[in-house]
Amino acid sequence: MERPRSTAWIAALLAGMMTAAIAVAAPGAATPSPPRPAAAGTAAAIKVLATERVDARTTTYTVSTPSLEMSAKVPLKVHVVLPNGYARHPDRRYPVLYALPGTSNKADVWLNNIDTARLTAGRPLIVVIPDGTYDGDGGGFYTDWVDQTTSRGVANWETFHTRELVGWVDRRFRTVADRSGRAIVGISQGGFGSMSYAARHPARYGAVASFSGAVDIYYGEQCRIGAALLIAGIMTGLNQVQPFAPFGDPVTNAANWRSRDPGSIVGRLSDTRIDLYTAAGLPGRTDLVDPAVPGTMAMEALLHHSNLCFKKAADAAGVRYYWHSRLVGTHAWRYGTRSLADYLPRLMNFFRSGR
Repeated sequence: MERPRSTAWIAALLAGMMTAAIAVAAPGAATPSPPRPAAAGTAAAIKVLATERVDARTTTYTVSTPSLEMSAKVPLKVHVVLPNGYARHPDRRYPVLYALPGTSNKADVWLNNIDTARLTAGRPLIVVIPDGTYDGDGGGFYTDWVDQTTSRGVANWETFHTRELVGWVDRRFRTVADRSGRAIVGISQGGFGSMSYAARHPARYGAVASFSGAVDIYYGEQCRIGAALLIAGIMTGLNQVQPFAPFGDPVTNAANWRSRDPGSIVGRLSDTRIDLYTAAGLPGRTDLVDPAVPGTMAMEALLHHSNLCFKKAADAAGVRYYWHSRLVGTHAWRYGTRSLADYLPRLMNFFRSGR
């Protein structure tokens, strides 16, 4: 979810979308160079540079990995929130919820803007919150980039999150180290990440949720065009790289877009608990005092359409999901807290019963 009180990135996004529109209209554009060889993708690839105890439950780890070359210069944060009494029960293992941030967000938005610590207090649950951006930039869109020749070099976000980080967490903490004890949730761009990761790695995550997420970037034709413009705008306007660095050109690299699009591969989620939280973008009474409300309304409405595209894909594939849609709700933090408060009891029931 984007910073609700900052509109500067929206201006940059619009400029980038103009560039993207030209690129989309030019199917003869050159295909990016093949990616460099990926890192090993093991837990050992993560190097802990610093550790900070935030409070009795929360520790922040500053890390780098060769899978994300730029992390050598701009290290990443991983926040780990342990359950109450973790140290007092040395033989107990706990399920894990991975929480992914959105565009222009640092990982700590799950602690500072969404009431994650308060809402998880008293629950036997470990929460792991990794960065998905470099210091709050446009983000890597939760994939191993097709173009690894940009200024960011090797950019293998999926490898870091789904292979290295999961292994690192399971080695360092007392987790239930299988899909029955592992869930992933994301907000905004992170909602794409959570749904894509769960679909591409169904043996790793037993439950997945998206809060106001871009959960379809290719299945629906209108969603495909909108996602291409949005992603390209983020890349050019916020990251200063070529518009289709993460997934490749939408025409010449269509197979790569499909293989990472949750809607296109929704059948792989047939044995996964799916929760979709979305709103139509109508403001509540408390939104009206927010000067950023027009932007947050428009963004939520756009992403609501993405959720509808995913819903259509899941219905066509016969895949079960839980649809939590409301009329009132903008792309503002209070609705992330609303979604998490509703989701956590459902998630804990999944960890207990498998449903």
